Amino acid sequence: MKSEENDKRRWDTIAHCVRGNVLWTVAKITFKQDKRQERFITCYLLQKSEGCDWGYKDMTEGMHPYHYSCPLKYLDMTPVANEAWRTEVRAYHQRRNKKVEVGQKIGLINAAIPWIVITSKRPLLGTHDGKRYRIPLRMLGEVMA
Repeated sequence: MKSEENDKRRWDTIAHCVRGNVLWTVAKITFKQDKRQERFITCYLLQKSEGCDWGYKDMTEGMHPYHYSCPLKYLDMTPVANEAWRTEVRAYHQRRNKKVEVGQKIGLINAAIPWIVITSKRPLLGTHDGKRYRIPLRMLGEVMA
């Protein structure tokens, strides 16, 4: 993994992955004076500007980045800095791992339509008011009666 060092501390990236346009890392900083270590999760939002190079914005867990695709194993590698954010990360993964069946009526989260009836699992398709939609897993809510 990547390491950086100066006379006061050593910074090691001990885990990293990319999910869409987000780079997730777990960093470990070792302070040389007292051998104290800190671990934390960082979210780097990546973007390529037209005619320019790539840019990024970095945020730590404590800043509650409004992105929740962080791998669950990263939560176990670091102390809690923001419990509300971790709750959203777990909910995101629960929605992504949700098992759906053709014919189910499912509510949607952050969508222009309130619900769909599942018509296909691969790809995930559904209908609402006679229109067909492709639905990302992150938008699935609760099964409706």
